[in-house]
Amino acid sequence: MDAPVPPPLDGSLPTVPELLDFHEKHNTDKPWYLFPSKDVPGELVSVTYRDMARASHRIAHHMRPGREGADGGVVAILIHTDTVLYNALVVGIMRAGLVPYPMSPRNSPQGVCHMLETVGCTRVLAHAPTAALTRDAQQAMHAKGVTISMPALEEVFPKLSRGTKADDADVEPYPKPTEHVDVQQPTLYIHSSGSTGFPKSIHFTHRRLLQWIAHNYFGKTAGPRYGAMGLPSFHALGVMLQLIHSLATGAEVVVFTPQHPAPPVVAHPQSVYEVSQLGECAAMLALPTFIEAWAHSSEIVDYLITLTILMYGGGPLAISTGDKLVARGVRLQSEYGGTEFGSPSMAWDDVPSSSDGRPDPDWMYFRALEQAQNMRWEPQGDGTYELILYETDDYDLAVHNVPGERAYATSDLFEPHPTKPGLWRIVGRKDDVIVLGNGEKIVPVHQEGYIAASQLTTGCVMFGREREQPGILVEPSAEHAIDPRDEKALVAFRNKIWARVEEANAMAPAYAKIFKEMILVTDPDRPLPRAAKGTTIRKQALAVYKEKIEALYDTIAQSTNNQGIAAPRTWDTAGLEPWLSEQAQSLVSHEQPIATGADLFQQGFDSLSATFLRNRIIGTLRAADSLRVRHAAQRVPANIVFEHPKIAKLAAALATVVDPSAATHARNPADAVRALIAKYIKDLPVARAGKGVALSDDGERVMLLTGSTGNIGSHILAYLLAEPRIARIYTLNRRSGSLEPRAREQAAFRARGLPEHLLGDLRLVSLTGEITRDRFGLDDAQYEAVITSVTHVIHNAWTVNFNLALQSFEDQISSVRRLVDVAAAAARPVRLLVTSSVGIANRWDARKGPVPEQLLPDPEIAAGQGYAASKYVVEHILYAAREKGVHATAVRMGQACGPKTTGAWGTSEWMPILTKTSVALGCLPVLTGPVNWIPLDAVGAAYVDWMLVCDVLPFLVNVVHPRPTTWDVVLRGLRAELGPCVGGVPLQEWIVKLEERAQDPSAEDLKQVPALKIMDFFRALALAGTPGDSGSGASPEGPLGLRFTTEALLHSSPSMREIQPMTEDNARAYVCFWKVHGFITA
Repeated sequence: MDAPVPPPLDGSLPTVPELLDFHEKHNTDKPWYLFPSKDVPGELVSVTYRDMARASHRIAHHMRPGREGADGGVVAILIHTDTVLYNALVVGIMRAGLVPYPMSPRNSPQGVCHMLETVGCTRVLAHAPTAALTRDAQQAMHAKGVTISMPALEEVFPKLSRGTKADDADVEPYPKPTEHVDVQQPTLYIHSSGSTGFPKSIHFTHRRLLQWIAHNYFGKTAGPRYGAMGLPSFHALGVMLQLIHSLATGAEVVVFTPQHPAPPVVAHPQSVYEVSQLGECAAMLALPTFIEAWAHSSEIVDYLITLTILMYGGGPLAISTGDKLVARGVRLQSEYGGTEFGSPSMAWDDVPSSSDGRPDPDWMYFRALEQAQNMRWEPQGDGTYELILYETDDYDLAVHNVPGERAYATSDLFEPHPTKPGLWRIVGRKDDVIVLGNGEKIVPVHQEGYIAASQLTTGCVMFGREREQPGILVEPSAEHAIDPRDEKALVAFRNKIWARVEEANAMAPAYAKIFKEMILVTDPDRPLPRAAKGTTIRKQALAVYKEKIEALYDTIAQSTNNQGIAAPRTWDTAGLEPWLSEQAQSLVSHEQPIATGADLFQQGFDSLSATFLRNRIIGTLRAADSLRVRHAAQRVPANIVFEHPKIAKLAAALATVVDPSAATHARNPADAVRALIAKYIKDLPVARAGKGVALSDDGERVMLLTGSTGNIGSHILAYLLAEPRIARIYTLNRRSGSLEPRAREQAAFRARGLPEHLLGDLRLVSLTGEITRDRFGLDDAQYEAVITSVTHVIHNAWTVNFNLALQSFEDQISSVRRLVDVAAAAARPVRLLVTSSVGIANRWDARKGPVPEQLLPDPEIAAGQGYAASKYVVEHILYAAREKGVHATAVRMGQACGPKTTGAWGTSEWMPILTKTSVALGCLPVLTGPVNWIPLDAVGAAYVDWMLVCDVLPFLVNVVHPRPTTWDVVLRGLRAELGPCVGGVPLQEWIVKLEERAQDPSAEDLKQVPALKIMDFFRALALAGTPGDSGSGASPEGPLGLRFTTEALLHSSPSMREIQPMTEDNARAYVCFWKVHGFITA
């Protein structure tokens, strides 16, 4: 068969009926639609372009005899019928000079009435299957003169009901328009999903629909025949694939066999597969839910491999499913678009192959159209971008939602391909992003998609906005449905789905981890709300289950439910150790067994995991049969997991809680500090380059920087990149979620107002590894490249968690010894700078004067807090290494504040929290003591100074502001920006107001008064403790803490010698930054 003749798409045929007339003339007997024959198994029946043209004339006569009345009336299509008849109705209504409005029959009567009213609709096509919905809508609209009318199938396609020759008779042509068609007038309406309220009516002008037709979406791979039988005809995807593509190209569309007047064939995975196979499709577009189902059948996958392309759209496809299919040989590709703006992607693209000829593994990315110059990618500060499209002279948008611009902000979030420009992957929507109570952001699409792909479920929705941890609402599939009020059935279902949830957790960052207790199961009589394309409507689902979600959080917070967890065999150490191991194992996202003698926080635990483990302990104690054991639940310390982070030690401590007679003598904290120092300075190597050998000014300077995505690390990286005398910069960061290291660095720069273009420097090599592991977790080639070339090491990565005990930092302490060994083994001197903390001096006696830039000999000064004690150990390791000839320097970091240029001060720190809380309380506290905060830009500049100098650096520098100011200066700046309504009050009075708000706080209280989450810190501040630690040592200097000497700092850094005192303008800049980022709304 000859190839179809394509129509001109230059505007000379501006309407759909005119394009169809072209096909009737030039492609008369070529098929538009193909479907399996009812009468002859294995054969296909075609509906030709002539058939469709004649059908459109008959429908036009039926809808508007003699072209009477005015053009432009809207006709709603509220029917559930076959694809062929449905699209004939759309074209026929257009030929009649009317405007078709396809509507989903799943809309509510109120939604239908709303849509009818907003477009001034005067006619509705309906039939028996939608009679109830039509009746309710008709009753509501009766006074407005709405009529109901629909032609029968035999009137539209005689040959489909009475034989192939029944359509041979000539059809009276419908009268043509008497006036020139205005291409800016509506020719079609399509509605949105209604996820945020009633569906919105979106109109297409003749011009815009022609632009859709003419826009080159389709590449070359679709072939002459493709399947579109699984798509709803009233949806934009159905309009594009069942109507527009054929009008543009003459391609054949395989659909379900018409059943009218019986209901149409139900689109499900098996029926779509069978018709696609029988129709010999070269390509197909399917909904992700169908592809998920097909992936479980080897027979269907074997068929999918034969397709030129399998495209999906309308929702996310689980990455594991797509990877599995592509590995088998399926040519998979994503499609992206929206009713409001069309598709900026190449839908039927030429599918690239990998180097071995197999399908491209980047199937989840779409390629932006080369001619789509109207696209802008708006950075969100976390490595994702929102797509914004702008109207151009030759491409209209149906909706404008950017104030003052003819543009549409999609709210869709994307990630760029790390190495292939022009490829983008959708990761969620702005309104889907879950912002936890701690400010962390979760894009739930991948976890939801993976869990929903399980045969145990039909859908799921994550939740957790403004909470400390996320949860997930799961809808079981029909064969696995349960009554969630049945506790045993609920526990059993959670156990079934748990493996899938754990696998999904492995794809996500630690803060997005879903715990078993946070799995909520839907009620059978309250299914998840869905849009027409089958996707779950998040906002409506969360509204339906709002009370159950809040009740779940209340239960977790109160720890009154042991969630069906079996009790230990006995409550002594022997019984508790295996039980605790089992519980801990279920709280981490890996299969590697928990080692009872190793630190939990080095095996995947975090603060949230510790909270859940303690909750389980308390819940299980309360459920015990023994009254003695139940009473023990009241004696479980809040920090029991932090203080005893090894299973063996935790079991012994818990056994003592249950039976105090089993108590043993606790070890002196200072002794633990001494023991770690002795362990890690033992057998220190002598520097190979020789003791006292200065750094050479010859050759290249090559840096290794750890922790480059943190607050301090990102500023160090920016200043290193701006220095041309540095030859190469390696950054080493731990893996976090799905983001590549460069994307995380980019997000960190964007969030802090640093120049992102610096990250495009070819000198930068961003590595993913783990400094606490052998060879830094790098492959052999990477490791050798680093250690054989590096001349300077800046070790800035460290866990900042003031709840952890010292032993939980041992892996990080060992990483310092590992870096010392690397520096000592180098053939030429290597400079090693390790970030320490002024917090090690939290018990310094201020009567002795300022804290010196020297090693502090008494471990009691730092003991009692794990973080400070770990830094104390590190300083002693570095001192011992320096004695062996290693160029080691401890950078004792003080309170870093926002740069003078941007004021960017991270909102999770104590000072931003104090300021936001003060707005809610209506007053700021008056503090005393020196304000020696150091701006981050000054920190970055100082590190560059230390990288460039060849002279021997001091062993230790106190990085605090060498010219401190007073709180009065800060207070005036804050009040100047916040307004006079936020006055100054004594600190104790401020604390009293805070304590009042701490009584039974609501979720809104925790949001507006974030100091409630770190009450202990501010209580310590009131007792004149040092900000940045949790100690209670008093300081005569006042709540702002100690004074520090800075002679070594000033001697070693020209930048620090030039730094000016902090001013009111600096304080105002902080508030401006917090306002711009929505943290403070005053």
